Amino acid sequence: MPLASQTISKDFTPSANGDVPHLFLALVCDRLSVPSIRICLHGVEELSIGRGDLDRGGERSGSGARLALCVPDDRMSGDHATFRRVMGRWFVEDTHSRNGTLLNGRRIDRKVLEDGDLLELGHSFFIFRGAIPPAPAAGPVVYSDERRPAAEGFETLLPSLAREFVRAETIARTSIPVVLRGATGTGKEVIASAIHALSGRHGAFVPVDCGALSPALLQSELLGHCKGAFSGAREDRAGLVRNADGGTLFLDGVEELPAAAQPLLLRVLEHGEVLPVGAKAPIKVDVRVVAASQQNLEALAAEQRFRSDLLARLSGLTLELPPVRERREDLGLLVRALLRRKLGQSMDEVGFTCEAARALFVHGWPRNLRELEKALEAALVLAGRERIGLHHLPAAVVREPPLPANAETPLAGPPAGATAPAAKVQHFIDELSRRHVVRVVVAYAVAVFGALQGADVIVTRLSLPPQWMTWIVAACLAGLPVAVILAWIFDWTRQGIVRTPPISADQRALLARGRRRRKRTLVLAGCILGVIGAVGAMWWRNRARPSPSTRQTNRATERTP
Repeated sequence: MPLASQTISKDFTPSANGDVPHLFLALVCDRLSVPSIRICLHGVEELSIGRGDLDRGGERSGSGARLALCVPDDRMSGDHATFRRVMGRWFVEDTHSRNGTLLNGRRIDRKVLEDGDLLELGHSFFIFRGAIPPAPAAGPVVYSDERRPAAEGFETLLPSLAREFVRAETIARTSIPVVLRGATGTGKEVIASAIHALSGRHGAFVPVDCGALSPALLQSELLGHCKGAFSGAREDRAGLVRNADGGTLFLDGVEELPAAAQPLLLRVLEHGEVLPVGAKAPIKVDVRVVAASQQNLEALAAEQRFRSDLLARLSGLTLELPPVRERREDLGLLVRALLRRKLGQSMDEVGFTCEAARALFVHGWPRNLRELEKALEAALVLAGRERIGLHHLPAAVVREPPLPANAETPLAGPPAGATAPAAKVQHFIDELSRRHVVRVVVAYAVAVFGALQGADVIVTRLSLPPQWMTWIVAACLAGLPVAVILAWIFDWTRQGIVRTPPISADQRALLARGRRRRKRTLVLAGCILGVIGAVGAMWWRNRARPSPSTRQTNRATERTP
């Protein structure tokens, strides 16, 4: 099949029931302008990946479809690797590429894929997901540059997170409060700013660090004060809430909001008014509140550490923002967004070595986007005009964690390019097992043993010459290689006797799991054949040795003149 991207139907919709496997092109090290790609593998039997220009058109029909994806990566071969679905499992096989295929940092020939595996084809990084929720309204192949985000910070190829961003975009046009929940550095303020930008509100976006509010001046900072309301109040001050009038008030770390401030904020949310310190009448305000929290506010309310009535006013919509370690599929998107914000159009001049890119993918990013941004900023300065290498990254990123448990040696076959004799022997053993040659030999030996017993009785009772048994044994021995050859070439199926097809790489990988059992079977078969051979030799020896009466007769005959 020529490696050109086949066209894919735009109305293709994966099954809405259950999760489905996906493959993500996350990053091309030498060309950051190449978009990230999400490929839904529902209904796909085979996917070929190789070097070429992106081709987004075409059509695919029916089930069992075969797809081909071209990636503009000069270090990738024209036909680099093939992904196949065999018995419900996905395999990757390197198709004799020049630079090889790496799985979790190890070069492989072929291997079964597990959820979260990181693959390197040339200088391109892919991530395989075994089962994630599909995107019902999207086609099987989605390019990141075709899905223009509504605002900065909404970039993602993860269907579950994309649905959250769609909900945020829909509710942004209203005045409903929003709670953003996620670990530190997950971009909560960026999302809050995006919600404000989509809301169409003409007021300001006012961020408030709730943990930094002074308890002594709490009411004055939030609600403002009038001139002369207290010592030092030399002029009127609007306060943070009134500064956000007509806009959005972003409460960062709302779980740290002092207990004295919670009823003040409750009045703002419930009645839409503030009472500045020293004022005699409340002032109406139009404020949209977006709160961010690292903790579960419902659990805090159950422990009476947060007012439940305030939580009820805040929880119009709650969005969960996952940490970066759970968004590895989006890492290329995030890197491009951060570099574009820093460098603009000159971002295309930046590149990564494979070692540096691999370190970015395997690092856990405990401080999330904030840590990623600072690591990229430092690497840009240290690299200068060079590609960003492993030595340009912070020590915490370079320190590689152990490979996952599923990143072991390949299930079948040697590493790419290896020609070890042991691999050829193992291949031969796999063929013997798949073609049932050992079973045929054992069955033939048992049948011959029984046939010789019956032939011996017939020859003895019919007083036939002893040479008949010799001829019968010779015929049985001559039939053994014929039976082996027939077992190797043909296979007996329900449809009849058919020619055995050549073993495929995927079938060999599946056979690899039963090698220990097959070795035991070979040993047992050898023992059985040995016993049968020993018994047959003893029988033949006794059969060929003349009886005492026969020896006496022969001696008498020799003495007779």
